[in-house]
Amino acid sequence: MEERGEVNNSDLDISIISLTWNSEKYVKKFLDSILEDLKESGLSYEVIIIDNGSKDSTLKILEEYRSREPNFIYIPLGKNTGTTFSRNIGIRIARGKYIGILDSDTMVPKGTIKKIIDAFQEIPSNRIGIIHPKLVYPDGTFQESARRFPTFWIKVARLMGWERIRKKLESIEEVLNEKITTVDYAISAAWFLKRSVFDEVGLLDEKIFYAPEDAEFCARLWRKGYEVWYYPKVTIIHDAQRITKKKPFSKLGILHILGLLRFWVKHHRILS
Repeated sequence: MEERGEVNNSDLDISIISLTWNSEKYVKKFLDSILEDLKESGLSYEVIIIDNGSKDSTLKILEEYRSREPNFIYIPLGKNTGTTFSRNIGIRIARGKYIGILDSDTMVPKGTIKKIIDAFQEIPSNRIGIIHPKLVYPDGTFQESARRFPTFWIKVARLMGWERIRKKLESIEEVLNEKITTVDYAISAAWFLKRSVFDEVGLLDEKIFYAPEDAEFCARLWRKGYEVWYYPKVTIIHDAQRITKKKPFSKLGILHILGLLRFWVKHHRILS
């Protein structure tokens, strides 16, 4: 499902949208960092959190933030609906001119949001679809989060641990060298885009439960003449769990495979 979003009048500068699911280990650090940055940015904002049926203390933590933060919206869904359905809820109600989609296991250094908004003017293009910052693990290790579109052979190389072949097929040299560049797609742990892009391209494909919803949306962006930009002048910390890599044949791993099949068939990209 990738219907057009119902347009809200953009009366805020930015809406931050994030999902939670048993996120007690990360969500407080995430919210503290993003709220501190937004409050110091001078931008008008809202933070929209959609919870996918957490069973740990995540709901209690979210209730505490809702009780004291006037620009905080919290929507509990009661069950795990995946990434696309739940994010689309946030996108539909967002009131910001810009939308930031961030995973709840990210942390945002001070000044991040303002620098990203300014990048829309700095990057020499009038067809920016997504701006994606540099991601690093908590220990500072570089995270290769912007790549070529996934193919069957890339996934085989990943599964088998053939890193040299994987890198040759998937990696983008400018990304590895931390240069501002266009890329095929960027993982949705950190996306920044104008709200109006969804009106033309549509929402996330709800027939993909978990992934690669990011690659699928970026493919539609490119078809509509928009571009995906990697912007390493801004860094966000991402404590990525890499669940499907650790357990490729788990329930979530199988859902990921089904998502890949949909992406490959839909965009004719199984081999290239």
